[in-house]
Amino acid sequence: MCRADPSSPRVNARADRFPLFDSLRAIAALSVLATHCAVFGISPRLRPYGARLEAGVAIFFVISGFLLYRPFAKSRLFGDEAPRVVAYAWRRFLRIGPAYWVALTVIGLTLGLPGLFGSDVPLLYGFAQTWKESTIGSGLSQGWTLCIEITFYAFLPLWAWAMRQVRGGDFDARLRSEVVALAGLFCVSVAYKVAILASGTHKVVITPQLDALPSFLDQFALGMGLAVLSLCIERRGALPRALSVIDRFPSIPWIVALVAFWAASTRLGLTGQLLEPFTPAQYLGRHLLYAVIGLGIVTPAVIGQSTRGVVRRILANRVLLYLGLISYGIYLYSPAAHTTLERLGFSPNPPFDAFFLWVPVTAAVAILFATASYYVVERQALSLKRLVPIRPQLRGEAIAEPAPAAPPAQQRS
Repeated sequence: MCRADPSSPRVNARADRFPLFDSLRAIAALSVLATHCAVFGISPRLRPYGARLEAGVAIFFVISGFLLYRPFAKSRLFGDEAPRVVAYAWRRFLRIGPAYWVALTVIGLTLGLPGLFGSDVPLLYGFAQTWKESTIGSGLSQGWTLCIEITFYAFLPLWAWAMRQVRGGDFDARLRSEVVALAGLFCVSVAYKVAILASGTHKVVITPQLDALPSFLDQFALGMGLAVLSLCIERRGALPRALSVIDRFPSIPWIVALVAFWAASTRLGLTGQLLEPFTPAQYLGRHLLYAVIGLGIVTPAVIGQSTRGVVRRILANRVLLYLGLISYGIYLYSPAAHTTLERLGFSPNPPFDAFFLWVPVTAAVAILFATASYYVVERQALSLKRLVPIRPQLRGEAIAEPAPAAPPAQQRS
């Protein structure tokens, strides 16, 4: 499997480093910020496109699947010691918990948040707001995907442990078992959604059954599959012949992602209205097209030389890299930034679509909040990660801590 093309470029010796991922997070975070702005100021002609920018969620899920699963998969495929779950959990907690709790409290006290200080406090502060239909939109309404991320964090070590129980012979045998298992995980997730949608006991727009990890495991599985593919490439030392074209033309996956975005925006019969109901076919079509978008956007940062092609040069832009560094804060504070502008009386009426003013101004305010969050809260919390060592230089460890998924502020799956 995964035979190398002798004529393809050799893999960088530092194959565990993926320097463009911060920019991917920036793209995802800004797309979600833009879809929130589209709720309040966009023309009917552009509304379907603005609403579908929520596909940034899928980009985040693919990123998390890749970066978090890669160390576990590498330890199994290469026969290394498994990562310490305690250290993994500690790092996940430091990355997510402190900044979220500070944002939830500060925004709740300054702007007011529905249900924050009532009987549902344990759910809101415990990353469990999706467990009840009445609390899905409470607290930080965009926090529903954090609940999914947290459950994925808990699921991943269990999955990795189960995979280690599958005895394989050589590298190729273990690789085949990874591919088969991840394909099965993808199919199970799709089957779960089909079963829920066919049950007739749901609301397609918002429901705890669909706002749960099983619904999104297919998107995580794509990222996990990319992780396994990257390990295969690392093992062979060069790209397989079939993937060399992505190294030479990294724009191809992005073109596929753009076509999927166009299809999700225009071919499913959706108008982009806030809380628009879906038919089961529309829900599934939208979800699977988002998965294609997530996979397409992330792929050039995984396959090929990180300095080759226009797409990768865009991803290497220092501004994007910085925005990716603070992307968790953008996720946490972008709706609050929009609300703050509204309360300050910002109400543009330009001769063009107001959406194109709302986005940069909201982004500027959100970036200020996010920068403060990163340097005052997140960076200080992450400095504690060495209290629980993961062990000396774990092979396959991500270059940066994966940021959580940034959810859309409008339609929730």
